Amino acid sequence: MSTTFFCPFCGKQSPDDDPVCHSCGKSIGHWREHSFEERLLLTLHHPILEHRMMAIQLLGQRKYERAVRVFAELITAGQDVYTLREIVYALSQVNTNESRQLIVQLREHPSPVVRTACDTAACTYPKEAW
Repeated sequence: MSTTFFCPFCGKQSPDDDPVCHSCGKSIGHWREHSFEERLLLTLHHPILEHRMMAIQLLGQRKYERAVRVFAELITAGQDVYTLREIVYALSQVNTNESRQLIVQLREHPSPVVRTACDTAACTYPKEAW
């Protein structure tokens, strides 16, 4: 039974774990040279939803500020409401001005799942932060 392998850079499936991705041409060995947080950022584009969700959660727990920019791009790209909910929770953990502004923007989202997450996140901040 063979293992399904996905390139950590582009997320494309590969027939095996060659040292170079056939889709994007990047060295898989180069992947190991990135910090853990940078690898998590790349995982945000992984084709398997569970991997993306775990990366979002871990980036929030680690309060990784560089993730805020990538989260903003994901929000603009129109992710599903459950991914957006996890992004809201991660943004609340990062707790920067930029992350709070993204949460404020998401309060206008049409989905009650996302709006409720924003309200829950807002409760974790002092009033002065808003």
